[in-house]
Amino acid sequence: MNEFYDAVIVGGGHNGLTAAGYLGKAGLKTLVLEKRSMVGGAVVTEEIHPGYRVSTISYVVSLLRDEVTRDLELRKHGYSTIKMDGNLCICNDDYLFMTDDEEHNGKEVARFSSTDYDAMEKFDEMVQESGKVIRKQMLMEAPKLDAGITDLFSLGKLGLEVKKLSPNHRHRLFQLLTSSAIDLIERWFESPMIKNMYASSTFSGNFASLRQPGSAIPFFHMAVGELDGELGAWRLVKGGMGGITQALASYARSKGVEIRTDAPVEEIIIENGQATGVRLENGETIHARCVLANTDPKRTFLKLLDQKHLDSEFAKDIRQIRMGHCSLKLNLALKGLPDIRFFESGKEGPWHRSDISIFPDIDGQESNFFAAATGRLPEEPRLEIVMPSSVDDTLAPSGHHVMSILAKYYPFKLVGGKSWDDIKEDVAERIIDYMTKSMPNLRELIVGRKMISPLDLEREYGLTEADIFHGRHDLDQLFSLRPHPEAAQYRTPVKNLYLCGSGVHPGGGVTGAPGHNAARRVISDFKKR
Repeated sequence: MNEFYDAVIVGGGHNGLTAAGYLGKAGLKTLVLEKRSMVGGAVVTEEIHPGYRVSTISYVVSLLRDEVTRDLELRKHGYSTIKMDGNLCICNDDYLFMTDDEEHNGKEVARFSSTDYDAMEKFDEMVQESGKVIRKQMLMEAPKLDAGITDLFSLGKLGLEVKKLSPNHRHRLFQLLTSSAIDLIERWFESPMIKNMYASSTFSGNFASLRQPGSAIPFFHMAVGELDGELGAWRLVKGGMGGITQALASYARSKGVEIRTDAPVEEIIIENGQATGVRLENGETIHARCVLANTDPKRTFLKLLDQKHLDSEFAKDIRQIRMGHCSLKLNLALKGLPDIRFFESGKEGPWHRSDISIFPDIDGQESNFFAAATGRLPEEPRLEIVMPSSVDDTLAPSGHHVMSILAKYYPFKLVGGKSWDDIKEDVAERIIDYMTKSMPNLRELIVGRKMISPLDLEREYGLTEADIFHGRHDLDQLFSLRPHPEAAQYRTPVKNLYLCGSGVHPGGGVTGAPGHNAARRVISDFKKR
């Protein structure tokens, strides 16, 4: 291929497609290269058994920026969301089922505490109010540490946003950024059940002891989500999460973007100190004025680049990025809805149309972390479960269903040199056995399954060390430090090489923000040429 592009994007995940949409809209001749046979990265809908389709990795939407949805006309290109009926939390031998009905919720929490419902409302309001500052930074470029005029202006705007908060909310904002999850939970709640539930909610985007300073940062996931103006909303996507990336791809194509699948990139080509294109694994060379890497920083700098093009100190810092959220995914095809032990057997209810969490108490959650940190498997994992076919009949045959299960913590590196290829089906069996304590007839309903181990996440989906966020959300790996001060503004130390994936600000989750921000940086740089 001798065509010359303005921009080549390595990786057709949702951020790569978002960047492509904006670049195409700006009139830049853009090519997206995806190694798999379908675009979407970890935001895809795939068939796991004949006739059964499920969101293979990412499974719910909340963080996708409304600005991206509007700018790229995703609704016109087939994207739509479906509300769930509530949240069912199961811990040991008890449960808590929360819905949109405040009276119902008050009675549910009153089974455990006479004060925690009010505390929950105050805590959630505090997180939302503090989260406004974070939300407003998501579509803004993080300022450089060696601040120039523009960066000082950005820092000034951030300072003004913090100043707008009341003194109490300023205090809480900094607590959320620096405190341990346990410290906050103990401060706000009295009931063990409520404490266990809030501790469990910090597992998203996190791999840390609940007692580690900074482990409260994931509470911001409760705050920064917004769908159609509804703060904190979590929804399913019609047709599965692939509905997002297919809409992004459709919009990009409508703006002239070319998208190629089965096109794995072997190397980013550097000539005279600047990126000039890519070389595919089949030997084909593609030339471009700039390259955007939707791959994670470790894969980008340590595998796709010849190390001679990097400063040795920069490369050392990239190697030290902490990866891994210790996740795996189990997807099931079912011939019916499972019973849930706390509700009437054989009866479909709103609990089936809800987000379901199964988790141990705080001590068990801590045990899971320390087990995974030493390469061992959890005894009682933290499971996040949805049955999207209960509200979307496009995913399974009539009367049948699919179930998505995100399981934590499961280490990427196993103790004793064991291989995930050897144990993953046994682990799937153990997870199903664990689930039957809450869903007694689950096993007899299973007609098919797909187990995606941490090794599969790296090998098949390109997620280094199975890190779905391209680097942990620790305080020293966020904002102007993500992934490195010299690459936090989407430009990199290599001229004309940009980062557009979750490894840059504002980080992981299905937000579209890194792709949006990187495209804006590229467009601005092109205007200066």
